[in-house]
Amino acid sequence: MCVNNKENVAVLLSAYNGEKYIAKQVESIEKQTISDDITLIIRNDGSTDNTLNILQNLAKKYSNIMLINGKNIGLIRSFFTLLEFAVKKYEFEFYAFSDQDDYWQKNKLESAIGRLDHEKRDIPLLYGCTSIIVDEDLKPTGFKTQTQKKDITFFNSAIQNIIPGHNQVLNQRLATLLVDQPVNYSKIYSQDLWITNVAAVMVEIVFDNNPHTLYRMHGNNELGYGTSRFNRIISHLKRLNKKESKKIAMQLNYFYECYKTALTVEQRKELENFFESQKKLKDRIKYTNKMRLYRQNDKETFLLKTLYLFKQYNI
Repeated sequence: MCVNNKENVAVLLSAYNGEKYIAKQVESIEKQTISDDITLIIRNDGSTDNTLNILQNLAKKYSNIMLINGKNIGLIRSFFTLLEFAVKKYEFEFYAFSDQDDYWQKNKLESAIGRLDHEKRDIPLLYGCTSIIVDEDLKPTGFKTQTQKKDITFFNSAIQNIIPGHNQVLNQRLATLLVDQPVNYSKIYSQDLWITNVAAVMVEIVFDNNPHTLYRMHGNNELGYGTSRFNRIISHLKRLNKKESKKIAMQLNYFYECYKTALTVEQRKELENFFESQKKLKDRIKYTNKMRLYRQNDKETFLLKTLYLFKQYNI
């Protein structure tokens, strides 16, 4: 394995019943332009299909694959378990998260590390980019994940998952910072959003509007971005039905508990107003008129305020 190289990358992949797509995703990682610098650490999260057998065969084919077979603990805990394992056992320069059903363009990691290398090495850094949304057969749908139109600050990341996990690349300092902060993973709804919020508060975010990932939408990915305008509307309705806004608000409340001392006065005051104004309609109206939280798209910021007025972010 390449764990002794100066600039090495740990790609962390949590697998669960991914027999349909996981081999192609692993192949795309192995085809990276910097493949010689990659150690692919895969944790099988108690799959009940043929995933483990597929991964074992891939591990025989590629010497840089480290396979961990574990019990089912869920996606969030599995990813953080992988991160803790990689940080504490080895000394990688960079850490990238991978889903089991996407497909990476060959220059994905090279582009990410190139951008991070332009920044200071002695500060924690998070890289993110956009993805091309594709269907089950990897055919582009004409859509991309969210691009950066405004500055990515905590007032944005607190309420919008601007950097999906499959596009996150962390340097060693940020990875260590995340591992060293004990958290209750059962209170985290989205590890992507959690990591982005830590970065927005504690460190620096580097964002690339150029897509480097094919983000596959399929039947098991029903809360994705959708493959058409109609499907995107349906996706939004499903998110409402599953009370995603409330789950995000609950995670934000827990984040406030964990990182309160790291927040600026303005950030603490905003979150306190966000939660304290929820009970009464007149307070919600007053708060939305001065709300500092925003999304990258103005229409979605308007939707955020509307949902807040209708108690969709109440905890």
